[in-house]
Amino acid sequence: MPFPQNIYATWEKVEKQVRDIDRENHCMIIQDKGKQAVLSVVKTFDLSHCLFYIPVRAYWNWSQSAEHTAITELVTVIFAYLHQIVAIPFYAESGSFMDYQYDTLEQWVSETGDEGMNDEEDKAWRQQQEDTLYELRRAGGHIMPVIKNPDWLVKMDSVVTGYHHRDKHELEWELLAIEFLQLYRQYPKRSLADGIHEDLVYPDEEERITMCEYTGFYWSDKDCFKHELLEMVNCSFQERPVMDEPTAIYSFDTLPDPNRKDFDFETRLFDLIERLRDLLNDYDHEER
Repeated sequence: MPFPQNIYATWEKVEKQVRDIDRENHCMIIQDKGKQAVLSVVKTFDLSHCLFYIPVRAYWNWSQSAEHTAITELVTVIFAYLHQIVAIPFYAESGSFMDYQYDTLEQWVSETGDEGMNDEEDKAWRQQQEDTLYELRRAGGHIMPVIKNPDWLVKMDSVVTGYHHRDKHELEWELLAIEFLQLYRQYPKRSLADGIHEDLVYPDEEERITMCEYTGFYWSDKDCFKHELLEMVNCSFQERPVMDEPTAIYSFDTLPDPNRKDFDFETRLFDLIERLRDLLNDYDHEER
């Protein structure tokens, strides 16, 4: 075949063989810093459309009690690491995905007013919604500057190593914090966005779920808006066929690194986030 059809035809064959090995692989001819064209395999980390949201209400309740100073500090350094280094967005940040969801809920409650409120039970439910919105806004305004404070990252080592469990529940927190600290030590500047290259995989797809949308801090998974919030998120995502997932790039003009571990950071991080979420949910109650 004449040039450049011969290049394209050969690439098609290689691409099929690469995808047959692993459907998460994409064979591409890309441009890097040194060459105009490099044959590469881009491997994606399959998130299976999972969402990685971290509830904060349990932490907020702990922070209001002098009896829970130790666990409050432990969770604070974890939150500070996730927000400042990993770049997990906080719901009180103006313009964030979760901020928009809560703004929408607030508008919905405000516009509905007392419409259809015929008995005391309905009015009590509306009052609970208004109280929840007030509390999550107030708490968010206090929590955000705390976890943005770089001093907590400086103290992360001493806070984690200085925490000693007294029962099996506190042991779970201690082990979780140690693993977060180990991840931070091994990848001190690594954010989740560092491994995402949206220009490589489905670059022409405009409707995509971004990292700042499928990760984030939010108020609670057990409050009066839990069903509405989930439905709003699902509605926002259901029309988007592509999710920005972490990628690993192999170029065929260099020898592979035998010590390279693909997605080591992401695998450990997402597992820790899920464990953190589950522990926080265990302590998240409507009433203190």
